[in-house]
This record gives sequence, C-alpha cells and structure tokens, in this order.
Amino acid sequence: MTERSTASRDRILRRLRSSLSGSQPPFRDSVEPDLPDPPMTVYPPSERLSLVESFGVNLSELSGSFELAHRERDVAERVAQKVAEWIPNGEHKTTEVLSWAPSELHVARLEQTLAELDVSLFVPDDLAELQVRDRAASLEVGITGVEAAFASTGSVVLTPAPGRSRAAALLPLHHLILVPLSRIYAEFEDWLQRLRQQGRLEALVRESGQIAFITGPSKSADIELNLTLGVHGPKVVHAIVFDDTQ
Repeated sequence: MTERSTASRDRILRRLRSSLSGSQPPFRDSVEPDLPDPPMTVYPPSERLSLVESFGVNLSELSGSFELAHRERDVAERVAQKVAEWIPNGEHKTTEVLSWAPSELHVARLEQTLAELDVSLFVPDDLAELQVRDRAASLEVGITGVEAAFASTGSVVLTPAPGRSRAAALLPLHHLILVPLSRIYAEFEDWLQRLRQQGRLEALVRESGQIAFITGPSKSADIELNLTLGVHGPKVVHAIVFDDTQ
C-alpha cells in the first residue's frame, strides 16, 4: 500500500470515528409518515361484471380461456364437463384430478357433486413420498382456487399452504382455476389495499411458503422466437368465474 493511499485510509477512518463518537446518530431513524388509510375499494355489481369481462379478455389474449358460472351450484357441472372434454373416457369410469382441498375451493358440495359426475379429487398431503409424487405427476388436470385475480392483466395469485398444493397448478397439462367473483380486482394495487385494510398483508407474506403469480399457460420461445406452450407448466389454463356474493 502506498503512502498516499495509507493517508487517505487514515482520513476516512478518522471521519468515521468522529461521526460515531458524536452525540447525533450517524443515520436518521426511518420514520414512516402517519398517513390516513385510503378508503377500501367497493365494486358495485355492474362494475364487478365489467371486471370479469376484462379479466376474461386479457386471459384469452394470453392463450388462456374463461367462462362465467352465474350460480355457484353450476360450478361442479362445468368442472366435470371440462374434465370430460380434456380427458375423454368411456361411460361409468371415474376420472381422477389433482386438486386443492375442497374447503379451499369455496364451492359448496363440490366434491360430492363431482363424485356423482364421475370425477374424483386427489389432494396430496405431502409430496415427499415418491409414490405420491408419481401419482400426482400422472394426472392430466389440476384444480385450484385463487387468492386474487386481476382484471388488468388476466393474472391470478396462488398462495400454497396445507390443502393448497402448488403441484396442482404446475404438474398437470390442464390447469382449471375456480375464481370467486369477490376475489377479482381491477389492479394489483387494489388487492394490496384490501389486504392492508383487513390487516392481512404482513401475515400473508410471512405465512405463505411461496406466492405464485400466474398469467396464462406456460410459455417458452427458442432462439428463433417460435412460441411453445406447456414447456415448463400447464399448456391449457381455463378459469371458471362464479358468483359467490349472492
């Protein structure tokens, strides 16, 4: 080290020691301003339907698809119809699909109604066992709910937890998303605002092992920009929006 660099080093250290030994703290405390909370966004029924339309249009532009079930009791029937469309089987043969727990899908009597329509739900408790992973990986349809959906982008938010395996959104070729009308927001910021108003934002971030944002089917393009769907996840993404506000 040269004499000049040594002198510069000594000057820097003297300044640091002087600053740290003073009565004033070297750095100001970070104080958040005490601002009033913005009013919670409340969407009237007509605007909610407009949000559904925007969500569906944006999802469709991303190679996804959607439909609106006006009554909650119609959801199970629409699920069974989509499963039969994707996995055509003979009569009286039950089709198994990878799914979140029925209680996490927020559709009354979903599991019982699907069973009557020859569709059974496989809800893995733990994917640590090889046999369970192989069984999950063999299924062609995954069913999940959502934490939130955004009309501006056609995106959905999933927060994996017990009973909400992320495998249902990643492994199967077809991803079927059940979206309650009350969970569609115009923008991402509206969802954050609602979480803050409910006092859930910090808990959601801390308790969720992973927060997944999904925007349409999995996409990948090679060096020639040839787009391919389903390379790293589902090739088909279909959302069923249902009115849970009645």
